[in-house]
Amino acid sequence: MSAYKLVRGLVSIWAKLAYRAEYHGRENEPVGKAFIAFSNHTSFSDPLFTACALKSELYFMAKSDLTKKSRFLKFLFKVCNVVTVNRGESDIAALRKSCEVLKAGGCLGIYPEGTRIPSPAPKAENALAGVGLMATRTKVDLLPVTICYGKKNNKPNIFRKVHVYIGKPIPSEEYLSINEHPNSHEIATYSFGKLCEDFEENNHD
Repeated sequence: MSAYKLVRGLVSIWAKLAYRAEYHGRENEPVGKAFIAFSNHTSFSDPLFTACALKSELYFMAKSDLTKKSRFLKFLFKVCNVVTVNRGESDIAALRKSCEVLKAGGCLGIYPEGTRIPSPAPKAENALAGVGLMATRTKVDLLPVTICYGKKNNKPNIFRKVHVYIGKPIPSEEYLSINEHPNSHEIATYSFGKLCEDFEENNHD
């Protein structure tokens, strides 16, 4: 068993007991093929719920600053497939590594907003171009994973139910045809807009 699967198994128990986590739409995950899973981002717990929701082993992208603040996080990132990014810079190495993962048939987890935004609801215009750039280079499916903590919550509260919704994958044929020559930012905005629609529909509690 890989370190990723071991950690995910332990976290799944924690999520179920502490937050009564429920996962919806698991049949939408394109198991056995490369994809980019993208989520809204308001809490440090978001990657944990994203990982628990999906069967595939993800390579998450995370800011490199976190490894400088904690030796434990540095170790965890190393054994759990985390691709570190120098936020605010054009990190070619991280982009190259992420594309290599996807072209090799792996799956990537990313937060298009680039950082935690503790707002009542995600907004399509907050999506950065990164997810669109990787999509245009690899032509993989984009998979929206919507994390809902409740209308008045931006983070999980103990014993309050967390809902995670896996939307229908967005194939390259769709996001590459939103206009005649879509750029990376347009693709990011379009795909994140789908997630925002899912959030608006499902974030009731």
